[in-house]
Amino acid sequence: MVDFKAVIFDLDGTLYLGKTPIPGAKEALERLRRSGKRIFFLTNAATRSRAGIAAKLEKMGFSARKEEVIGGAYLLARYISTNYKGKKVYVVGERGIGEEFAAAGIPIAEDADIVAVGLDRDFTYDKLAKAYLNLKKGAVFLASNLDHVFPTETGDLPGAGSIVEAIVFAADRRPYVVGKPNTLAFEIIKKETRLKEDEVLLVGDRLDTDLAFAKACGIKSCMVLTGNAKKEDLEGAAFKPEMVLPSVADLNLP
Repeated sequence: MVDFKAVIFDLDGTLYLGKTPIPGAKEALERLRRSGKRIFFLTNAATRSRAGIAAKLEKMGFSARKEEVIGGAYLLARYISTNYKGKKVYVVGERGIGEEFAAAGIPIAEDADIVAVGLDRDFTYDKLAKAYLNLKKGAVFLASNLDHVFPTETGDLPGAGSIVEAIVFAADRRPYVVGKPNTLAFEIIKKETRLKEDEVLLVGDRLDTDLAFAKACGIKSCMVLTGNAKKEDLEGAAFKPEMVLPSVADLNLP
């Protein structure tokens, strides 16, 4: 088995469901840390900032630092700061995007150069109309992710993709998506750690985001069956993970 130096973990469906940790997940991560592995937490969700995600993980009993976390809101802020510095942004999203944009000095406005969209559980027609009007005037269209659902303790709920697609249908525009399977997060990790592709393992529960991300980045992957994907989904799949486990609790690395 490959001696990985770092493991990137998806969150929803991999380490927890809603507010409930996957049984044995905390212990699995502690084993990895004791063996000297670096841990990263990667989620497409943009409802929380990096600090907010770390705080949620800590509340569940996981050891997590902000610097180990990359979320959809942070990816939007990094992408805009790098490519559209000083541009105004109209946000369809929640607290996490606001916090990351404030930290990065990104101005938020209703009349904007960019429309940035994440999951918004207070989405309204008024927000749809404002996003549409900005896009029709030529604003750049960005999205945290296109996940159509996300897993919870009681089953799947509509994800950010459902909000994005409402805006897509109205404006007849497709967004640039910063979250998985876009490789942006791994490019950030490589730049900040100098880790190489063959030193990193991705653990996730979705074929279309997690495993597609690993494939695009050129890293190995492990699929767990506690979230979105089922074992039968691998039949006829374009690419397959190196490992399939019932749960992250079963992950043991040298």
